[in-house]
Amino acid sequence: MLINVPPDQPVRAPWEETPSMTNVLITGAGGFLGRRLARGIAAGAPLPGTDGGKGPASRLELVDLTAPEPPAGAAMPVACTAADLADPATAAALGARGADIVFHLAASLTLDAERAPDAAWAVNVEAPRRMAEAATGHPRFIFTSSIAVFGGDLPPETSDDLRPMPATGYGTHKAIAELMLADLSRRGRIDGRSLRLPIVVTRPGAPTPAVSDRIAALIREPLAGRDVVSPLPPETLVPLASAGAVVRALLRLVAVTEDDLPPGRVLNLPALTVTIGEIAAAVKARGATGGIGFAPEADLAHIVQGWPQHFVSARAEPLGIRPDASLDALIADHLRHEGAGHVGS
Repeated sequence: MLINVPPDQPVRAPWEETPSMTNVLITGAGGFLGRRLARGIAAGAPLPGTDGGKGPASRLELVDLTAPEPPAGAAMPVACTAADLADPATAAALGARGADIVFHLAASLTLDAERAPDAAWAVNVEAPRRMAEAATGHPRFIFTSSIAVFGGDLPPETSDDLRPMPATGYGTHKAIAELMLADLSRRGRIDGRSLRLPIVVTRPGAPTPAVSDRIAALIREPLAGRDVVSPLPPETLVPLASAGAVVRALLRLVAVTEDDLPPGRVLNLPALTVTIGEIAAAVKARGATGGIGFAPEADLAHIVQGWPQHFVSARAEPLGIRPDASLDALIADHLRHEGAGHVGS
């Protein structure tokens, strides 16, 4: 079921066409990545237009299970929609909206996919399939995939060309969706582009059991003056990206021409690889008043150790897609955009 929640500013009827109009749809728009992306687009980030030029979006629709809040000061009409993408009719209806650009961020993550595989399959595989198959007008369909498509005995560096071999249900879903969207692109239904994300930090708000948030909490909690316990030992290597790096990469990926896309229409977002101990030292240097303890959890460590440690892409750099410059820059991104509760110096 779709429930439109109109924002303060006037909103045209769904996808009312005007010359050179660029309609943008973001699923998972209530999450911290979706909110950051929506703010950037609402502020006028240049996007490829239907006339071949570049300019701000003409209309923006934000979709999540609960209707997201519209970004303040949006430069275009914004519609906020509550939708359950696990419902087949709802996913198809969203796909048929006539969006020119779709950013598909909605997902059921690792632990949920293990606990409820059928429900996760509906969100992670069936929803993007139904949306893409119902699409009209050959939209650019930007899909956030994951480092979790890789597993097993990995080389020192994991590049774009390494064969996916997921070790979790979530990673399997993402790998299937990558191939499916590439095939739908071959058939001319959409112009699909998949970006594999490393561990993205740092989501604001209360801690969650998600694997990525257990790592993100090592930055968020000490900077907010709260103690936190790391489920991973200090020497564990983790590949990270800030929300800012992800949003910049998504906006670059949507802008490139089809001729510039790599084979398979998928690439890695290059990551900044650091140890858990380096994270602890970096937040302390930033004046964090909360402490970090260590109590390794074997199950979680097994998941993380099965992911790539050095996540690289030779194809990303020519497209202007780059990792965070440093761990301090990554932390600064969090403090600048989400760290209102920082109590350090």
